[in-house]
Formats: sequence, structure tokens, C-alpha cells
Amino acid sequence: MAKSNPKSEFAERITWPLSLWAFAGAMVLSIFLTFWAPFNFTFAAIVTVIFALGLIYAHQKTRLDIVVINGWLYVGNAKIEVKYIKSAKELNQSQFLKLRGPDADPAAFNASRYWVKTGVKVELKDKADPTPYWLISSRKPKALAKCL
Repeated sequence: MAKSNPKSEFAERITWPLSLWAFAGAMVLSIFLTFWAPFNFTFAAIVTVIFALGLIYAHQKTRLDIVVINGWLYVGNAKIEVKYIKSAKELNQSQFLKLRGPDADPAAFNASRYWVKTGVKVELKDKADPTPYWLISSRKPKALAKCL
């Protein structure tokens, strides 16, 4: 995966929103209280720390880095050379939700996060690649589509 740097043509990192962190915090507190009541403080604290570490791991695994640099598009662990991109279309909320749901192609590469409501559809022109398009969540879809 490429890291963004000053030479990046486009860079965006999508992480959990504050509302999801608040929910996770409430869950951590709930886990603590659930185990503290029948057992003891030490056991509840150990279980809570393990649960919190699991949440931090989940946060790291669901983070999405989008970088365009040196003629390549990197989305998470996937990458494609820009010369294989036919077009990039900015999608508003309703278009993105349709393409993510009922109009989705199972063969498409899907890098969407449910908490981001807009994105970009990147159509490919590589005959050797069975993937018809990439669907990418982005809070800056206009800038990403323009860059590609």
C-alpha cells in the first residue's frame, strides 16, 4: 500500500466517525458492567481491555486509504495503474447507495464503508481483468474523480 506524501495527487483516509466511536465506548462500558456485576473488578477490567483491543484492531482493519500517486490508484491493499481506467464518475448519495445495493455487480471491486454516503465508480478497460468497475467510498468524490 502506498503512503500519501507531498507528491500524492490525491490522498484520503476514511476512518470511523465519532458516532461509531461513541457506540463502541458505550459497548465497552456495557461489557465492563456485565462482567463486574457477577464477578469482580479485576476480571471485568481484563475482559474489557481485551474487548477494547479488539475494537482497536477492527478500527485498523476497516480504515480505508485512497492514494493516487505516480500513475497508480491505491485503495486499501488493492492497486491499479491509471492507464487501465476508462472513466471515473462521482456518485451522489442516491447513486452510490443504489450501486452499493440493488444495482451492484458481484464481480466489482467494492471498497465502500457504510458511514460514507458518497463515492466514485471507476470503470476499467483492461480486457484481462474480469472486474468491471471499482466502487470506492469517498468524502471527496469530485476531487478523486477529477484526479483520475
